[in-house]
Amino acid sequence: MYLHKMNQNAPFRHKLIWKLKIPLKIKIFLWFLQKRVILTKDNLARKNWKGSLKCCFYNCNESITHLLFDCHHAKEIWKIVYLATGLTPPRSIFHMLGNWLSNFDNNERRVVLVGAAALCWAIWRCRNDIIFNKTKYSSFMQAVFKGTYWLCLWAQLQRKNMIKVLFREASLALEAVALEIANHGWKHNLRIGLDHFSFVHSPG
Repeated sequence: MYLHKMNQNAPFRHKLIWKLKIPLKIKIFLWFLQKRVILTKDNLARKNWKGSLKCCFYNCNESITHLLFDCHHAKEIWKIVYLATGLTPPRSIFHMLGNWLSNFDNNERRVVLVGAAALCWAIWRCRNDIIFNKTKYSSFMQAVFKGTYWLCLWAQLQRKNMIKVLFREASLALEAVALEIANHGWKHNLRIGLDHFSFVHSPG
């Protein structure tokens, strides 16, 4: 409730979730996130779960905001987004669905939010693989490449061809920046730039 009050003046666009051209389970995932009912460890503890509250990526208690935005692992992923696109990272789910999208029109918001949804879903799936499947996790790049895979997959659901192209270009840019960072460097010419969002207005 406190987070909601802090953001009550933000143009919170929860209805936008249902208009996105993404699989229904991802829409439900985003809806659960904004309702703060996804089963992170802090929410499990409220249901009398007695396990460790520690994040599987970093030595802090797990919450939605920590897992997706504040964790060192998440910050590395959002840093790649910034380097690839110039888009300032969101700070929370309410920020992501609120003021973070304020500088974009309705079509642009959908494009940006689909990309953000792909990365949030990737972080969540990596987290679940570690906890439930005992998967060995070696790098934030695993989440980045999962996210770009889904972004390319969801591109096929978009109506405009230029949006499909934009999603593929964004995926390639994110992967290129991730690889450069992993190799201890970054080339500024890998940034695709937000001017690409003009594509969403083009007929396709």
